[in-house]
Amino acid sequence: MDTGEEFTPELRTSADCNRLIASNPVAAARFFDLMVRSFIKNVLGVENNHPGLYGKTSGYYGTVEQQGRLTLHLHLLLWIDGALSPQEIRDRLVSKDSVFQQELIDYLESVHQGEFLTSTMDSVRTSIPLQTEVRGGIHAVTHQANDVSVNAASSEYRDPTQTMPVPAPPRCTDCSTDSCQKCENNNQWWNNYRRTVDDLLLKSNTHQCTLLKPSSSIGAEDNDGMATAASLKAMRVALSTLIININSGVLRC
Repeated sequence: MDTGEEFTPELRTSADCNRLIASNPVAAARFFDLMVRSFIKNVLGVENNHPGLYGKTSGYYGTVEQQGRLTLHLHLLLWIDGALSPQEIRDRLVSKDSVFQQELIDYLESVHQGEFLTSTMDSVRTSIPLQTEVRGGIHAVTHQANDVSVNAASSEYRDPTQTMPVPAPPRCTDCSTDSCQKCENNNQWWNNYRRTVDDLLLKSNTHQCTLLKPSSSIGAEDNDGMATAASLKAMRVALSTLIININSGVLRC
């Protein structure tokens, strides 16, 4: 039952979060454990009364690692009930089952992408306001000092890392007009959702990769041995076609 109660927690800045983690790593680890257990139960459906997001989970195994900024992250291997084993997948690939091969490739290319939802990286970068006064979010977008194409943050702009998500409106199930308010609200929510995801991706998931010199040959390096996101994306586009070796079952770009 909806009681109308609002949940408005105080979202701390990146600097505050770093200080809290450094001052109390045990609390940070306990919170991470809480979130992981919640994900396993509610998203994967383990020991729950509903199947998981990816199907019925028959088993899982995970390892926890620490990142350079002292936060924890998880690598999880998941077994889905009824799914093909690696050997069965290989047998289907080398048996020249063209339908299975194409469907597997289509699936892999649909879940592994390096694009934004609304436009290109350059277009998204120019549409995201630059916050010059307060670096309060979890991540900040860095721009060149002479980049006149970026927009200054207006008073209406809210950093998505410092706001709570907006729940999706109810779906329209009985639309009978071209100007349905429920459909319009739903479309507006999805448009805002895509823009917010792009904002978060730009802030938290674009970076420069430090490569080993001189033996590394991944991506294009500048004088400091850095591979930019643009060069890595160009490499991905050039190697975007998956090819199956029918003798070994190996998928290669």
